[in-house]
Amino acid sequence: MSTTNEFKTILAQLHNIHPSKLPVEKLREMKKAVRERLEQLTERAKHFQQTASAALERSDPDVLRHAKDAAAKLQAQNQNLQELDSKLETAIQGRIIRDNMAKKIGSTRRLAYLETLILALIVLVLGLLVYDNVAGPEDVRPSWLSSRNIFWIDLVCCTIFMSEFVFRLSCAESKKYVWRHHWIDFVTSIPIPGEAQLARFGRVARLARFARLLRLLRFLRIFFVLWRGMDKLQDVIDVKMMKKAIRWAIFVTLLGAMAIYKLEGAVEVGPDGAESPNPVGTALLAVWWSFTTVLTGGFGDIHNPVSITGQLLTGILVITGMVVISVFTATLTSLFVGEQSEEIGQLQDELSQKIDQIGERLDRLDFTDT
Repeated sequence: MSTTNEFKTILAQLHNIHPSKLPVEKLREMKKAVRERLEQLTERAKHFQQTASAALERSDPDVLRHAKDAAAKLQAQNQNLQELDSKLETAIQGRIIRDNMAKKIGSTRRLAYLETLILALIVLVLGLLVYDNVAGPEDVRPSWLSSRNIFWIDLVCCTIFMSEFVFRLSCAESKKYVWRHHWIDFVTSIPIPGEAQLARFGRVARLARFARLLRLLRFLRIFFVLWRGMDKLQDVIDVKMMKKAIRWAIFVTLLGAMAIYKLEGAVEVGPDGAESPNPVGTALLAVWWSFTTVLTGGFGDIHNPVSITGQLLTGILVITGMVVISVFTATLTSLFVGEQSEEIGQLQDELSQKIDQIGERLDRLDFTDT
């Protein structure tokens, strides 16, 4: 085997050291080791508490600083171990589900095809839902993209989503784990008809006064589908704070768009009866206003809210944008610093190896008097 092939083999083996690729037995052993470390950390905390109590009895002022530093270190170590324990438990349950699903389907490759199909359908449904909400009346749409056709396509996709959820639930060791971590899959598997479909059910058409609630549910379903798609891609972006910031930004952006559309989305009519264009007069324009407000901190200058509620909403979006941009900046900085730290560590390892080699050569030398 050549050096290049051997190096690639080693890298592949290192990449396989990941919770999702380890066997369940090995993950359970790791989880047991983490629990033992938590017990040891508790014993260390008790020991330091006794030491701090003795220092307080001696009126030692240094105990104030030592207690604060020790508490911070213990809390950080405990949080890291708790997160690792939760990550291992998630990996264990997820691996059990995947193994059982692959066994019932026939192979791991077929399971990968199924997951790819689900992800593709999520993207399809998300695009259709967004189009159905912003495309306008039926007469301006292509016939194959009518609200009715979109509903039936959505219904078929939801049937597949629900079947996949039930299949996943049947393969789980812990049903509570599935409901706790995959409830969004169940929610996105429920189709919500539009107003056109609702009106086709005779007496049910009297429920048209609930059309605003129906639009709200359909709008929220867009967010849920998008959230589910991000969960499918969470292994691609393995940055915890960044994922939380993205989800929060998307939620606030969509909520802000919906709120400003309801508050100030009405068509403005001038004294002469002419309608003036409204920058947030459609759902798509409202989303764009909310997005630019979050991203630019309110300097997009697309629409200045006139109501008190709208101004408060703008303030919330601006603060959210500041937090999101700060998280992105800090994350990117940590990534760059991390790369530099790896280079420094590599240089230190190389330097240590050189020093060891020099030491070995000196040991082999015979310094005898001539």
